[in-house]
Amino acid sequence: WQWAFYSFGLFGVIWFAIWQYAVTSYPDNHPGISKQERELISKDAAPSDATEAPPWKVLLSSPAVWAIIIGHFCSNWGTYVLLAWLPTYVNKGLNVDFASVGIFAMFPYIAAFLFFNIAGVIADKLAQRGWQTTTIRKSMQAIGFGGPAIILMFVGYVQSAPAAIALMTLANVFIAFSAGGFIVNHLDIAPRYAGVLMGLSNTAGTIPGIIGIYISGLILGWTGSWALVFQVAAAVYFFGLIFYLLFASGKRLFD
Repeated sequence: WQWAFYSFGLFGVIWFAIWQYAVTSYPDNHPGISKQERELISKDAAPSDATEAPPWKVLLSSPAVWAIIIGHFCSNWGTYVLLAWLPTYVNKGLNVDFASVGIFAMFPYIAAFLFFNIAGVIADKLAQRGWQTTTIRKSMQAIGFGGPAIILMFVGYVQSAPAAIALMTLANVFIAFSAGGFIVNHLDIAPRYAGVLMGLSNTAGTIPGIIGIYISGLILGWTGSWALVFQVAAAVYFFGLIFYLLFASGKRLFD
């Protein structure tokens, strides 16, 4: 089992080396950038030399900012619960032998890998067709939250391991549509402060990794019900969906 950790560590070292070689602080400094790409990036970019402090009070009083923060929290609740508990569910809840758990558990994440890219392309195509940014963000997030919420309401009652994994794989397909929703919404509303907003929302997004996994464990210990664990995650998705649809915006609000 030690090699599971060694391999992840090795991938991190390789990634770091590539990052150091390939990434520059500004697009103009990159040796591989073309004139057309430079013009495209600089067209709507905020000034790169801006040094003023972010307007915290104004940012935190914006419903659109909180839509992103709450969206990140709710999205990560389901993600962390599945990440932490899926192998145990497959092994103990569905009675799959431990040696086969990895094979079953990898399919939802293969689907996520593929459809995060597909979802981004879909969002771009909608923009090219003239859809308003706010409409695109809310539509993509409606799929990204509504789809997994519906699936998680019922997946705990499925007795067949292949059927349960198929449903969770489909849930991850829907979750991937968040790539065109809250995940890029920071750049829409505040391009100059997108990094700050990502810091805020990602901080909120780590909280489910602390409390979501713990609460799921308590529910499982008290009730023994996997269905209830997944239904709580579904309820969090539904809450995030309603909040995001009510308050999210694709308009530039801060600059």
